[in-house]
Amino acid sequence: MDWLDIDVLTFQYFIIVFARIASMVMFAPIIGSGSVPAQFKVGFSFMLSLIIFPIVSRDFPILPDHIILFWMLVIREVLVGLLIGVIGNLMFSAVQLSGQIFGMQVGFGIVNVMDPLSETQISLLGQFVFLVAILLFMALDGHHILVKIVASSYSVLPMGAFSFTEPLGMEVTKWLTKAFIIAYKIGLPMIFTLLLISVLMGIIARTVPQMNVFIVGLPLKIFVGLFMMGSTVALTVYLLKGYFNDFLADIWMMLRMAGAG
Repeated sequence: MDWLDIDVLTFQYFIIVFARIASMVMFAPIIGSGSVPAQFKVGFSFMLSLIIFPIVSRDFPILPDHIILFWMLVIREVLVGLLIGVIGNLMFSAVQLSGQIFGMQVGFGIVNVMDPLSETQISLLGQFVFLVAILLFMALDGHHILVKIVASSYSVLPMGAFSFTEPLGMEVTKWLTKAFIIAYKIGLPMIFTLLLISVLMGIIARTVPQMNVFIVGLPLKIFVGLFMMGSTVALTVYLLKGYFNDFLADIWMMLRMAGAG
């Protein structure tokens, strides 16, 4: 049979599969960044859909007859991909926030660089921590695991079964809260140390008014801040490993919650 000889029903099923995969790719960490060309994202999504389509074709439901119901089904599949991609991106946003707070305390608040992944200006130190997180994510095969999750999600959340349940909403809210916790846990040693230095500079300014604490304090903060950053890289890696594992476990739980409605 000619490979172009595809019936309409098969094409409709392929669109639904493509919707879930493409929405995950568009918002996934690293590959979903603004620096990756849109043509590559679409092509990559198309190739993944071609690979996954024969695997999941055994469990296809009956398609609705009305066009509006069909596109509502497509939107549900898009929401599944968004759930996987956006939750994955939350961790990297938390890492950027951690570096941003730390960079402002050090005195690098105006030393910003353009981040090609998010297409926004972030702190120089935030970019460093962000790159460490990306390298760790790829070293742990996180990009492969994301593809595996979206490919295996059909066994947990069949096509058209997505519903935004109350437990799912609570879990998503918990992950939004966890993003801020991640940010402060990663930056806590550096932030706390620089806070102590600020308090020390304040005491010195009161006891030795002749000393210009602004001239002394700025290079001291930079030196101590960079030293603490280098000293806590291993701790940052350890924390990120745990949060990556939590993400993988929680995303499966969220998919089950989305299918429980």
